[in-house]
Amino acid sequence: MEGRTFNVIPTQFEDRRLQRSRINQITVIVILAFLVLLSRLWYLQIALGKELMVAAENNATKLLRTRAPRGTILDRKGRIIATSRPQFVVLALPEKLEANQDALNTLCGILQMTPDEVKETIKKQHARPGSPVRIKVDVALETVARIGEMRMSLPGVSVELDQLRNYPDGPAVAHIMGQLGEISQAELDAAHDNGVNYTPGDYVGKSGLEKQYETDLKGVDGGKKIMVNAMGQVVRILGEKPSIPGHAIKLTIDRDLQVAASRAMGTQTGACVALDPQTGAVLAMVSEPSYDPNIFVKKVTPTDWDKINQNKGRPQQNRAVYNVYPPGSTFKPMMAIAGLVYKQCDLNTTYSCPGSFRYGRVFHCWKVHGGGVNFNRAIAESCDVWFYHLALALGVDRMAKVARQFGLSKATGIDLPHESRYKDGHVGTMPDTAWKWKRYHQKWYPGETPSCGIGQGYIQVSPLQLAVAIAGVADDGKIHRPYLLDKVLGSNGQVLMQTHPEIVRQVDAPVEDFRKVQNAMRQTITAGTGRVANIPDITVCGKTGSAEDPPRPAHGWFVCFAPEENPKIVVVCIVEHGRHGASTAAPVCRAVLDVFFGKKKPEDIGSGNVQVHGD
Repeated sequence: MEGRTFNVIPTQFEDRRLQRSRINQITVIVILAFLVLLSRLWYLQIALGKELMVAAENNATKLLRTRAPRGTILDRKGRIIATSRPQFVVLALPEKLEANQDALNTLCGILQMTPDEVKETIKKQHARPGSPVRIKVDVALETVARIGEMRMSLPGVSVELDQLRNYPDGPAVAHIMGQLGEISQAELDAAHDNGVNYTPGDYVGKSGLEKQYETDLKGVDGGKKIMVNAMGQVVRILGEKPSIPGHAIKLTIDRDLQVAASRAMGTQTGACVALDPQTGAVLAMVSEPSYDPNIFVKKVTPTDWDKINQNKGRPQQNRAVYNVYPPGSTFKPMMAIAGLVYKQCDLNTTYSCPGSFRYGRVFHCWKVHGGGVNFNRAIAESCDVWFYHLALALGVDRMAKVARQFGLSKATGIDLPHESRYKDGHVGTMPDTAWKWKRYHQKWYPGETPSCGIGQGYIQVSPLQLAVAIAGVADDGKIHRPYLLDKVLGSNGQVLMQTHPEIVRQVDAPVEDFRKVQNAMRQTITAGTGRVANIPDITVCGKTGSAEDPPRPAHGWFVCFAPEENPKIVVVCIVEHGRHGASTAAPVCRAVLDVFFGKKKPEDIGSGNVQVHGD
């Protein structure tokens, strides 16, 4: 048996030992895995806990900007000219719409917009990731209700209550208020350079007082920190910083006079300006045709834009400030002052008027005035022949020197943007020999002078310039800078800034000369061409005018002030191609005077001219 080999069979005890060893190995592996898991949890919850908590909070919360309402604009008596009204605004998270075509289509159906329009709206606002953008403003309550009903199909879409600019008197105040519009990239860049906080999609003043006082009217935006769910819908407001409205501004405008002038102009094309001759405060400024400025407080519809842009009457043009016309016979009061200053006429200067005047060629008068036309009759009856003689006696250079003292050919300095389009700041034209040589490189011909004597030829003025000049006649030669802003008010009504009247020049003429012209203008109303503006118990002084604009009909002018002693108001009106100022422009001025002196209410004023023939 020696030398044999035997196989050893494991015993039951050894089997158990091997099994226990394997269990121990598995246990160690499980413990090690658990320890790794615990260490990972410790790292995430303790080491990175604060960082991850902030990240999680940011993923669940959004910052929502709250736009500040623009400041209220008030008239001189504290009545609202421009304010802000509540509006519903539809907001959306761009990333939610981009990821969900069905939601985009649903929203477009509710808002009646195309997907391209929505995408373009989002693109223009350059929003930061995770920030809601405005899709549509001033939506109807019915639209808000539909969005609420469909909210589960509209992830990232919400509605907020906001403020929208509103002009209660609409077209009557359009040209002084100006327009709002979405801020351009150039305006954004300029604001950024000046440290002013604007964002894409903001609406800013583009013209008029809205632009002139943008800094005062703009408020300080606030914001909300909101929590949203996975659908992008607001579930809780975590914090809020209230917005601060812009400053209120109080104007010199009288809302009643503004409405009266607008109603009196009716469908006529032209402008009307009313001033306080003792301060330069603008009491009314109307340009017709007009438009409703409320259409510019949000995205303009193509229909509204075409209605304005294709209107041949150019309703966006402020004719009172930016258009210039020949003044016609309304220039004669300044001519008379020049004649008195240079002693080329007096109250007894008399000429015969056969209805025309020959000086190289024939210059016509609007009627035959006969013999014995003196200073007062020449102004009251608007005799052109008398002023042809005076023009030749004066010469164009002396005529221009006095006229420029009244502010003609110069910007008035009114607080509206871009009154002058020229670097030297001139507006309109008051010619002389030097001007013609500089402009045309031609000498002045004596035959050009008579026409200038009656406000024709090269002479061009804006209605506002003429109002300032007539205010100078009324106030004994004091020329005031016209202004629209009375004061800027703080949140508690405190005065932050106030405009003070400013005399920019004094016409070099004795008071007695102004009295002579004022008296002759009074006779225009009582016995001359301006009798339409004669108001019982009110000593109105005025002057009619018809300014030729061949080949079309003449423009109709009327200028006036009242009362004669201590005048309180100047009114100037032009009706383009209105032929006779007495029948078209004078009734507009009369309507403004009626309201100013309490003879009528604004709602009593109608439109239309009267059939009065005259200059």
